[in-house]
Amino acid sequence: MNRYNKINLIIYLFMLNFLINGCASIIYKSIPLKDVAKTSGKYFVGTQNFQLVDSTRSMWFTDDIKSFRTLSVKMWYPADENSLSERAPYVDQYELIAKALSTSLGVPEALMSRAGAVKCNSWLNTDISIGNFPIVIYSHGHQSLKIANTFQAEEIASNGYIVIAPDHTYDAALTIINEDKIIYTRSKLPNSDEEAEDSEMIKRVKEQLNIRVEDISFVIDKMIEKFSKEKQFNQSADFENIGIFGHSFGGCTAIMAANNDNRIDAILGLDAYFLPLPNYIIEKDINKPFVHLGQTSWGDSNNYELMKIWGSNNNQNSFHFSVEGSKHNDFTDFSQFTKLTRKFGSGKVPRKIMRNIMNDVMLQFFNYHLKNIDNFDANQFENKYERVKTYVH
Repeated sequence: MNRYNKINLIIYLFMLNFLINGCASIIYKSIPLKDVAKTSGKYFVGTQNFQLVDSTRSMWFTDDIKSFRTLSVKMWYPADENSLSERAPYVDQYELIAKALSTSLGVPEALMSRAGAVKCNSWLNTDISIGNFPIVIYSHGHQSLKIANTFQAEEIASNGYIVIAPDHTYDAALTIINEDKIIYTRSKLPNSDEEAEDSEMIKRVKEQLNIRVEDISFVIDKMIEKFSKEKQFNQSADFENIGIFGHSFGGCTAIMAANNDNRIDAILGLDAYFLPLPNYIIEKDINKPFVHLGQTSWGDSNNYELMKIWGSNNNQNSFHFSVEGSKHNDFTDFSQFTKLTRKFGSGKVPRKIMRNIMNDVMLQFFNYHLKNIDNFDANQFENKYERVKTYVH
C-alpha cells in the first residue's frame, strides 16, 4: 500500500523515475504532457485557494508539533462567465513546490517545473454562478495532494457542484501554509502484512485516520461559516446535500467521515483502502449509498473482502465497479498526462476510457443522490464499458 501511494505524487514522481535513468534534459524538452481534459458541463469552472485554522486541535499527533491544525484548501465551483479573468494553473505555487521537491528528492528544479506548463479548465477567484449547487468533499490518498483528482473535480464542478479539497497536513506529500512555509509528510502506512499487524502501527494508522476524519468535518463547518458571510456563495451553496469521494486512504477517510458526520449523504471510493477501518465500522450499517471504483484485485490483501463485508452490512445500495487492466494510480490524475506512466505504475486502460469511466460513474452517482436527477442504473456501465464489471454487495 505504502509503495503505491509514494508513486502517487502525481506528475512529480513520474518525472523522478526518468531522472533515475539520467534523462533530465531530454525529458524536459521532449516529453509532452497533456493538459487537463475539457469538461462536459455547461458551467465554466472557478477556483479559489485558502487556509483554515482549527484552534481546537494541534497540528499533528506527534509530541513535537504543538501549533494549531492548519489546512490548505482548494475549491472548484460553477463560475459566472462574466467574472472570468485569470486562468488558474494546474499546480498552484508550482515554482515553490518544484524547488521544495527538487531539494528533498534531489531532482533538478528545471525539470520539476514542467508541471507548471500543464493547463487546466479553472479560472482564479471568479464569482460563483447563480444556482443551487451541492457540496462534494475530496480526500486525497496517503502522501498525495489535494489536486490529485483535478480531472474529476473540474468535471463535477462544471456540472453544477462545489468541490472542496483539503491537503491533510503532514499526511499530504507536502502542504504550503502562510504562502511560503512548506510542511512535508510525516505519515506512515504499513509496507507488509506483518507490519500491518504490529500494535504500534495499528495505533498510528488509527490516529492518522482520525485526524483526517476530523479534518473533513472541520472543513464542512468552516465552509458553512465562510459561505454565510459571502452573499453569492450563501445563495448558491446547497449544504443540505453533501457527498464525499476519496482515493486510497482518502476512500477510507470518506467512509469513516460519512459514518461520523450525518451531514454527508453519499460516499464514493476510488480504489479505496478498507484495511484501516475499525471492526465496528466494518460490521455497522452506515445506511448511506456507496459506490466503489477500483482494480479487479488487491492481490493477496483482504482489502476487498472487507469491502464486501462492509457493503453487505450497508442497508443502502453498495456497488463495486472493477475496471479490468487498471492499477491503483489510474484512479487519480497520474496516468492522464502521458502514456509513459505505464512504465511507472499505471495500467493498460487507455487514459480517455479511464477518465470517461470515472467521470461517468461519479457524476451519475452524485446527480442521483444529491440532486435527485437522472437514474443511477448500475448495470449500464458494464454494458457501456467492456472493461467494467459490476458487483452488488
